Order: sequence, then C-alpha cells, then structure tokens
Amino acid sequence: MLRLFNYTIMMAFIMATTAPCIAKGGYTLGRAGISKVFIWRDHAAFKEAIALMQAGIHEKNPALIMPLLACIVPAGTTAVAIDPGMFSSTVLVTSGPRAGCRGFVTNEDLAD
Repeated sequence: MLRLFNYTIMMAFIMATTAPCIAKGGYTLGRAGISKVFIWRDHAAFKEAIALMQAGIHEKNPALIMPLLACIVPAGTTAVAIDPGMFSSTVLVTSGPRAGCRGFVTNEDLAD
C-alpha cells in the first residue's frame, strides 16, 4: 500500500511540474515594416546567426548564415506555435509554399 501511495505522489508531482506540449494556433508571422520572416532551425542556430550578424558576416558572406535557417517566409504567412515560450517559440508554418517548415522565431514575429 505504501508503494502505491509513493507512486501516486510521484505521478502527481510530475503532472504538476511538467509543462503540457500544446500547440497554439492562428498566428500570423511578421511585424510592421518587414516583408520576410526568418525561421531558424533552432535556438542554437538563432544565437549563432545573431553573433555572425553582429560581426558583420552577413554583409561579407551571407552564405554562412543560410544553413542556420529552416526557411524564409513572406510576412502574413500563418503558423501554429508548437512550443510557445515567453520570448520565443517553435512554430510550424501552415500556409503558403513553405507549409510544413518547422523552426524557431522570436515572439516579436508572432501576431494573433
């Protein structure tokens, strides 16, 4: 009986402390003044790209940044947030020729 009680307590703790993986839909990608949205492979690729851009590499050799992208979509493309976060989210593009592209964006690029 004590074993069952311990198991129940452990499961309750796990359920209370793990975040559910729930997709949030209906986002439009883009923000005022931009025509394209970069969707990065993951957070590490985003951080690497930012470091390269701060060093001016994107102006001298943009081909070094391209492999870090999952895709580039026009502003107005729709997506669902598969792993929504406070400052950034993993999204799945749901419209346009790049539908199915999955990657990382900052939440500045998500509009309800």
